[in-house]
Amino acid sequence: MFELNSQLIEKFQAFGAFHVMPILVMGISCYFFIRKARNWTYSYQLLWAKIFTTCIVLTIVGWMGIKIVNHQFDPSIDLPFHLCNILPFVTLFILLTDNQRYFGILYFFILAGTLQAIITPDLKEAYPHYIYFRYWIIHCGLVMLVFYFIHVLQWRVHYKDIRIAMLYANGYLVFSILINIWSGGNYFFSMAKPEASSLLDYLGPWPLYLLTGQLAMYVLFVLLYQPVKHIGLQKDIAGTN
Repeated sequence: MFELNSQLIEKFQAFGAFHVMPILVMGISCYFFIRKARNWTYSYQLLWAKIFTTCIVLTIVGWMGIKIVNHQFDPSIDLPFHLCNILPFVTLFILLTDNQRYFGILYFFILAGTLQAIITPDLKEAYPHYIYFRYWIIHCGLVMLVFYFIHVLQWRVHYKDIRIAMLYANGYLVFSILINIWSGGNYFFSMAKPEASSLLDYLGPWPLYLLTGQLAMYVLFVLLYQPVKHIGLQKDIAGTN
């Protein structure tokens, strides 16, 4: 399960049973957990969000620890600077401070980036390798948290969050390029496209996709805003009745 020699590990098959299974588990677990959590007090709801997010963070830190102990830690691939790896740390910070102001950024980053990683996973290791579990715990866990924040904690996303999220995304793009120059890595896929198929395949070669991606990001964010805009309007109407 913790084997580090990739030559001995079965390769992950996209759209196979072990791709579909974690998505189904996520959907079913999310539905029933949200139904139960709605009956809790806000402080208890917040506590469970912190516990769940901490578990995601520990899967990331745990793998880094395994690599360090085995003297195989590689800064070009093992630092937590891919977007889906840094987001659990950011989410935990937001929860610990109960700062809803940054939820809109999380919402757009997670659903625009993490959801795509679930559909077209950039994953080589198959079940039951630790990386397989880590990948799905992180990505499915983040998406579950978004639904939990909206339907249980009732945190809202505002239209202005689109602009703020784009500013933060570009700030992180610059940061990732600097980290990649230093480490020789490809965090945030700012130096090359992922090996797995993704939206970036339709946005031109590097570095053009860094520019065309701005328009794609804006369109995605606007589309993702529509369902939460509808939820927000429903809450406003209910509040006036």
